[in-house]
Amino acid sequence: MRIFHIYTFPLIVFSLFTACKDGVSEKGTENKYSGGAKVVRIAEVLAPISIFPHSLTNTVESLIASQIYEGLVKINTKDLSLEPGLAEKWEVSPDGKTITFHLRKGVKFQSCGPLSGKTEEITSKDVKFTFELLCTDKPGNIHFYTVCKDRIVGANEFYAASTKKEKVELKGFKIIDDYTFSIELLNSPNIFLEILANPVASILNKTGYEAKKEDCNVGAGPFILDEKTSTKTHYALYKNINYYGKDKNGEAMPYIDSLVIDIVPTSEDALQGFQSGKYDFITSVPSNQIKEIVEENIKSFKGNPPKFILDQSPEMSTSFYVFNTHKKPFNNIKVRQAFNYAIDRNKIIERVLFGQAYGPAIHGIVPPTHAIYNTKEVKGYDFDVEKAKKLLAEAGFPDGKGFPEIQLYVNSGNTRNNTVAAEIQKQLKTNLNINITFESLPNGEKFTLQVKGKGNMYRDGWVADYPSPESFLSIFYGESVTDDTTHMVFPNTTKYKNAEFDRYYKKGRDAVNRDSAAVSFLKAEQILMNDAPLIPLWYESNCRLISSRIKNFHSNPLRYFDFSKVTIEETKP
Repeated sequence: MRIFHIYTFPLIVFSLFTACKDGVSEKGTENKYSGGAKVVRIAEVLAPISIFPHSLTNTVESLIASQIYEGLVKINTKDLSLEPGLAEKWEVSPDGKTITFHLRKGVKFQSCGPLSGKTEEITSKDVKFTFELLCTDKPGNIHFYTVCKDRIVGANEFYAASTKKEKVELKGFKIIDDYTFSIELLNSPNIFLEILANPVASILNKTGYEAKKEDCNVGAGPFILDEKTSTKTHYALYKNINYYGKDKNGEAMPYIDSLVIDIVPTSEDALQGFQSGKYDFITSVPSNQIKEIVEENIKSFKGNPPKFILDQSPEMSTSFYVFNTHKKPFNNIKVRQAFNYAIDRNKIIERVLFGQAYGPAIHGIVPPTHAIYNTKEVKGYDFDVEKAKKLLAEAGFPDGKGFPEIQLYVNSGNTRNNTVAAEIQKQLKTNLNINITFESLPNGEKFTLQVKGKGNMYRDGWVADYPSPESFLSIFYGESVTDDTTHMVFPNTTKYKNAEFDRYYKKGRDAVNRDSAAVSFLKAEQILMNDAPLIPLWYESNCRLISSRIKNFHSNPLRYFDFSKVTIEETKP
């Protein structure tokens, strides 16, 4: 997925619990953590464009959507293993081609919005509706390519028919009874199950969708969106008392009453809010302030118990720039390779990121966080100015002469994006005598320009949607790419196309096991690096600040957060 005051809280909490009349009145919703309004407050910088599952494009959208919606399968936040979601169990056929799912009985959609006052039980028909919608060509559906295309039998044919407004059956989906259904696959069941754990594959309510389309926010997750108080910069969620989840002692989840996500202008604003006690959690600490934060708040970190927790760990995430390979000068492979060799990634990590990275991305786009995928087998680009100059001269621009000025777009809200762009601007001028200008834009504007092919380079980043190298390589899979800017094939927003890369990507995607998949994915990634449609910069090692009042919270390399199990424990001053 792309990566992109405290005194008011009593009022916020009051409005949360009056938004839906049936949201707090039922008996049996108390648990041992009840007593007083328990609110977790989060600050984020990246503004959501949409929180509808089929339209998700960044990590903040996924954070919000994964609390409201629920899929058939979930990810365990501790070890990234799969665990039951709306499906209580499933079986894979001996040939690995068919998965039979068994839904939990009695699980209901949230009773709010278009379903206010109603409680609709989730059945196999809802799952069928969801997958048929995912296989329909319509505005707002960008994840047909993520979940269904070339994976589910009949999905491609269903999608093609939908473009002509024709109705056909989704052949690979079979309803057995109200709570049992099967999905027939074209390739690996393991990766498909992992994809189903992503919020883009959440099960939707037909009644809600038909009433409000992509503006429908009715799911089956642990929290309900309060549409009366939520805005584009303030997302207020209150607990779903009908949520099926229970802990091993039979206690109802979620334990907390509400979850608030504020979109703030910069990461510095988020930090100030955290330090003042306004926020309990910020997902990214400004790298140039980590040392200062620790030194100034040493008592808060070393107390018993500590007041603050600084979590720093490697992620399944890579930061990179992508070229517009359809326009001069980046339609020339030697220019793209020259730019790659001209960037000193270690200097960026040391002087701009202050060490806040897992390492320079000199072995490609896939980070070294996959046990069976040896990234060191991929030959990427180290720092080599002489080789960069030679390639640029061979492309017809000796010492940068005659090279056009380059426009780079970065997304706003994080000063790190600007400081990295300024450093790269300086390095390219020093090493290749090339001028670039950069502009910082809101994520939605930058995304639109990128999709429409405006500009020369774009800042980008990717957090794995599922724990497989395939998630990263899918960004450049181009079999369905066209020149039509109105038809986006997400996640390949740059419309990169290379038939040899596509061939090995498909072999890896369709492989029968992870070992054989890794062999093909490594070949695909090497082709990608040789062709250089991007500049891999660094592998992320993100720093998060967490209030110690938040218990049972687990961060992980996928940035998948489950707040249904989180509790609050107030510490005495």
